[in-house]
Amino acid sequence: MRLPPEILIHILKHLHSPRDLYHSLLVSRTWCECSVELLWHRPNFTKLSTLVKMMRILSREDQMFLYARFIRRLNFSYLGADLTDSLFARLAQCVRLERLTLLNCSNITDGALARVLPCCPNLVALDLTGVGETTDRAIVALASSTKRLQGVNLGGCKRLTDQALLALAANCPLLRRVKLGGLEQLTDEAVSALAKSCPLLLEIDLTHCKQVTDVSVRDLWTFSTNMREMRLSHCSELTDSAFPAPPPRNEVDRLPPLRITRRFDHLRLLDLTACSAITDEAIEGIISVAPKIRNLVLAKCTHITDHAVECICTLGKNLHYLHLGHASSITDRCIRTLARACTRLRYIDLANCVQLTDMSVFELSALPKLRRIGLVRVSNLTDQAIYALGERHSTLERIHLSYCDQISVLAVHFLLQKLPKLTHLSLTGIPAFRRGELQQFCRDPPPEFNTTQRSSFCVYSGKGVSDLRNYL
Repeated sequence: MRLPPEILIHILKHLHSPRDLYHSLLVSRTWCECSVELLWHRPNFTKLSTLVKMMRILSREDQMFLYARFIRRLNFSYLGADLTDSLFARLAQCVRLERLTLLNCSNITDGALARVLPCCPNLVALDLTGVGETTDRAIVALASSTKRLQGVNLGGCKRLTDQALLALAANCPLLRRVKLGGLEQLTDEAVSALAKSCPLLLEIDLTHCKQVTDVSVRDLWTFSTNMREMRLSHCSELTDSAFPAPPPRNEVDRLPPLRITRRFDHLRLLDLTACSAITDEAIEGIISVAPKIRNLVLAKCTHITDHAVECICTLGKNLHYLHLGHASSITDRCIRTLARACTRLRYIDLANCVQLTDMSVFELSALPKLRRIGLVRVSNLTDQAIYALGERHSTLERIHLSYCDQISVLAVHFLLQKLPKLTHLSLTGIPAFRRGELQQFCRDPPPEFNTTQRSSFCVYSGKGVSDLRNYL
């Protein structure tokens, strides 16, 4: 019995090896017609010579099939700077291309992008991370022709301005994932346009977009109700006014309180690293409308106190990752409440939370799923805290204890015997571990470290952890 082509294609889709697909081409003409498109669907390039061979085939006039029309996905991240304009220009014939990754292809010029991208009207995802020559011209050309675009990564394209993003907002209403890290010329106008024109927005990355202020972030909260990930790290202009307001207070602000009537039930990640002006009020407001956050990053948010952590506790079992580094005002009291409320925590970073003591670690050591804990420069910790961590023998994998200078070799020995899954242990700056016989198992310090830093560096990873365990 002869199978219909659509059924045969469905079967052949389960062949993941290019070699198997190639052999299926040789079975019969019917099999060839059904499998050739699958074979060319996503060509794989790990070296430049492979790409050159493919380009030669695409340039031939005696092709059995129009192979360029079969190509839907291209990833040039392995080639990087080896990809040149002359090679890239030949992709203009891949008119059905849907996903294009040009990560760190730094030799591609803006002119080449402006010529090729409009030839790919079916693009749904484009990654230009690190393509530093990208300018507004290329993105405007892209936006004018790719109405179905859903994801765009422009991280590190520092020459881009609002003009590029305004074009995307005006022409690409289906955008879901937009990454703009490091675009220092970007302003509120562009971010607000995206929020208002792209109602399906799920993820946005504005890391180091220094000109972004409360105004546009308020628009994200107001219009992007399906948001899952919001990265606002190092947006230093942000204040509490950028975020949903807690219950009303009789205060007069520069901007009125942001009242949100819908819940952000899909928001899973919020990164506010170094948004140093925000306070407990912002955290309270955020948690009140986003009760299912899984990953919350508040590193270097130095104004938050116990009250903010108590608000975070209401996330309960939803919270898996919490970064509180440099929150120097928090105390054992709120960590105790946190450990008992958020029992599915897998990672917590409390670096430089200088008021914490052994009591916090006692509470955290009871978390059944804890895998990583950061306690760098929590200088009040003693061996008793380390003994408590040792009881988490079933889960702990990474522990950061650098500059906890009261810790002894004996306590670390106990820890190593109890934690067979441990793969990373940082003990930099601990006097007891400045001995040569212990540092012989360390990783090499980074080359940029000075003499003093190199002498105190003490980080064990992988085999180094096992070797230290056996030595002790």
